[in-house]
Amino acid sequence: MNTNVTPRPPTRPPLSVSTLARGPRDLGSPRLRAVVTALILAGAALTVVSGVIHLYLWGQANGYRQIPTIGPLFLAQGISAIAFAVAGGATRRLAAVLAAAGLLASTAAGLAITVQWGMFGFRESWSAPYALTSLYEEIAGALLLIIAAWPLARAAQSPGR
Repeated sequence: MNTNVTPRPPTRPPLSVSTLARGPRDLGSPRLRAVVTALILAGAALTVVSGVIHLYLWGQANGYRQIPTIGPLFLAQGISAIAFAVAGGATRRLAAVLAAAGLLASTAAGLAITVQWGMFGFRESWSAPYALTSLYEEIAGALLLIIAAWPLARAAQSPGR
């Protein structure tokens, strides 16, 4: 009989609804709650800025709404960014924070792809109005929201919670 049994490493529970519903009030430390709340609100503000930039550029007389496929995507991004920002800032729940971070990261990636290779038959330039501004604020917003999400996700995975 083999007595050399190697114990299995502990597995993490799958992402659950209760994990996604975590908010700052579920954190133990008042200081950590305040920091996470501030990060979420700052990230939500940058998400609004991204949405406003996209709506502004879409609404211009010769704006992005004139470009097939890209125009409707600008409108959808503008509206969804503001909705995600409100949801994230109001609820401060992990699911909303991750959704807003994902939107910002994918928007920044979409811009970079459109500049480098083009997308849907359209190629952007870094010299376009607000191109670099939106790239920087979307990356900053996504990073702030991911940093805020980390303690929320970790608290949900802690044993005994």
